[in-house]
Amino acid sequence: MIADSIDNDCGMIARFSYRAANRIIDMQCQRGRIYPSRFSLKMLQYSADHGHLSAMSQLGSLLYNCGVGRAVKRSGLEYIRMAAKGGDTEAQYQLGKAYFDGSLTHQDSKAATHWLALAADRGHELAGGVLQQCQQSSDSPATSATTLV
Repeated sequence: MIADSIDNDCGMIARFSYRAANRIIDMQCQRGRIYPSRFSLKMLQYSADHGHLSAMSQLGSLLYNCGVGRAVKRSGLEYIRMAAKGGDTEAQYQLGKAYFDGSLTHQDSKAATHWLALAADRGHELAGGVLQQCQQSSDSPATSATTLV
């Protein structure tokens, strides 16, 4: 599996850092903290920068969804893109949804369909529904354009 080979290619310290960051984030969530600490984000970033696929996906998702500022959200989207290209199913779904929404990227139904179809083929539960919405929205502008003319 692609995801396993990439995660195994990262170093032992990166794997340890990822596991430790997840434990810290879990403890913080149990104590009622909404956002992860800077320390746990730095640990995730270390793991992601050293090739840990799940860390790329998780860090990208946190930065993209919870980050403050356009530059932080864009860097989150880049981590998501790297994880999606590496084969992470959640990242493929996130990237497809980002292209479908078009909030930080240009809205691209072809790219959205590609990434959502990959995620749906690999068993992501939500990807199929968003893929249907994407295909319906790409079909509807053509029909509405013909009715306006």
